[in-house]
Amino acid sequence: MHLLLLLLLTISAFSLSLDETKHLLNRTSFGYTNDDLIKFQKFSKQEAIEYLINKGKSKDIFKTPRGIKEASTFDGKFRDLSREEKKAIRKKRNKKMEEIRKWWYQMILDSKFSFREKMTLFWHNHFVSEYKVVKSPYMMYEQNMLYRKNALGNFSELLHQSSTDMAMLVYLDSNSNRKTHPNENYARELLELFTLGEGNYSEEDIKEAARAFTGYRVNRKKASFKIVKKHHDNGKKIFMGQSGDFNGEDIINIILKDEETARYITMKLYKEFIGEKYNRGEVQRLADIFRQSDYDIAVLMKNLLLSEDFWNKENRINMIKSPVELIASFLKSTEITPRKKEYKFLIKTGRNLGQDIFNPPNVKGWLGNKSWIDSTSLVNRKEFIQIVIKRRVKKKNQKEYLKYYSNARFNLK
Repeated sequence: MHLLLLLLLTISAFSLSLDETKHLLNRTSFGYTNDDLIKFQKFSKQEAIEYLINKGKSKDIFKTPRGIKEASTFDGKFRDLSREEKKAIRKKRNKKMEEIRKWWYQMILDSKFSFREKMTLFWHNHFVSEYKVVKSPYMMYEQNMLYRKNALGNFSELLHQSSTDMAMLVYLDSNSNRKTHPNENYARELLELFTLGEGNYSEEDIKEAARAFTGYRVNRKKASFKIVKKHHDNGKKIFMGQSGDFNGEDIINIILKDEETARYITMKLYKEFIGEKYNRGEVQRLADIFRQSDYDIAVLMKNLLLSEDFWNKENRINMIKSPVELIASFLKSTEITPRKKEYKFLIKTGRNLGQDIFNPPNVKGWLGNKSWIDSTSLVNRKEFIQIVIKRRVKKKNQKEYLKYYSNARFNLK
């Protein structure tokens, strides 16, 4: 009896507290349901994080909307169509894109996919493309699946695959990158936003990298990628102190050998999951682990989520929820399952609050945290909560719900 009591006390001593559970799930899982809280309080920190990472590697997805590629491709010349025909094609594509948005929101709201989808959203805001520019639901869907497949995989593989991703190449004008006139858009963002960070490369490095990526082409009619040899520059390039007949893969491999890459990606993930005021020493420690693991994202995230900085009380409720986090966490905590027709309202709400998924504002993505809040967005956030409560909560409970969820504290995570 005494041994059993001792065992129970030992288990409870290592189990997550309610506050710790809420903190972990707010940061990793778009909030929580009551069942989530019960489940995770049975775990130690180590067990909880291993559970999240194992679930995050799941390949399961909800049923994909039909006809995505068919709605995105067109055999003829678009410019030869009448105004009405062009309008009909755009309308069909936009409708399909809304179906894809709904499909993504459904997985965001499902607890068993939440951490994976949180990481997918992070990569979507790191390797940025906009549907408004790409104008192809199929390319945006394929890119979204690329981020999901590699959400907790290997960053090296993700980086290489993103360099031939159709949506990325269309978004950054790669079709105009030829040896006679290199386009520097992709090369610049590769160095500045995707890997090294500003100040860790030269303008000459951008020019030489652009030459290495010449000939990368997307056939928009067939929605396919290929390297056109006649447009590729086979000449000698000098990039970051090394010289050779480099192609795009070579450039990426050189970048991955630079310590700044691991440090930059680690810093971005630290800011996303812990806080904007980052601890340089801890970022360096985690970056070293990341490099030693050969850029294993799961290894980095496990160590980041187990770090003292993550669990430090000063780093709790210190960030503002993004619109998607606000929408998902509200629905999860109230255990309101959206009806089919209500997803249109959720998507529109996210858009009105500044986070239209598949349409980040520019190549730098959503800035996050304090940028989510201004006098208008605060009112709109409150209105969203009020509308849902009045529609979906029993009248006798509405006053209590409105008081709790309209509190400004609910905007924090």
